[in-house]
Amino acid sequence: MSELIKDHGVSKLLSLFLLIFTVSILVILTAMPSSLFQKEMETEVKALSVLISENQWLVLTHEVESNYTQSYVRSGLHQAVEDALLPSSDYKIKKIIDNFKGEFILNRVVNNLHILSYQMVYRLSMMKFWVWIMLPFFFALIYDGYMVRKIRMYEPRQISIKGSRIWTRSIVYMLVFTFCYLLIPNFLGQKAPWYPVLMLLLTGLALRNTISNFMKVA
Repeated sequence: MSELIKDHGVSKLLSLFLLIFTVSILVILTAMPSSLFQKEMETEVKALSVLISENQWLVLTHEVESNYTQSYVRSGLHQAVEDALLPSSDYKIKKIIDNFKGEFILNRVVNNLHILSYQMVYRLSMMKFWVWIMLPFFFALIYDGYMVRKIRMYEPRQISIKGSRIWTRSIVYMLVFTFCYLLIPNFLGQKAPWYPVLMLLLTGLALRNTISNFMKVA
């Protein structure tokens, strides 16, 4: 068990998250047209209405809008981003930006930051929604994994550390994929709402197999 913790230490995982975040932000904010980013986000939100009931969709989208307004707009972050990246008071700075045609890029960065913030709030809310729905599924898998391990405790052969290591690593990968999911624009089109469902299903399976393959002697 100590080797698994060493392989996936907190500092190493945080470094990976920071790298993904930095690269994603640089690419999304500067290279992706705001109109395309906005369109893909709208497609993802509308596509969710096919997967859940109309009432659930309305409640969820209202919650997202409320959370986004409260945490990003009313908190002052929205205005702070615009004030920091779109100089309007200093004529000299504005003139330099205009001469180098940088205003378009700055506008794109600001707009994409706003859209990205909404995307993160939306996807966090959607993940929470699916986690609550799938709680019985998770409990069933965890219980099943525990019972399988309990049976194996009476078997003469040692539970494979290799199997435990593989499934534990898969949980780490799921954490990385979840973090990427919050940042990466919608590249799945109408199928985007299925991604968190599939991710949670695989996470549940990984938890079940991690428990069932856990070593007899840690």
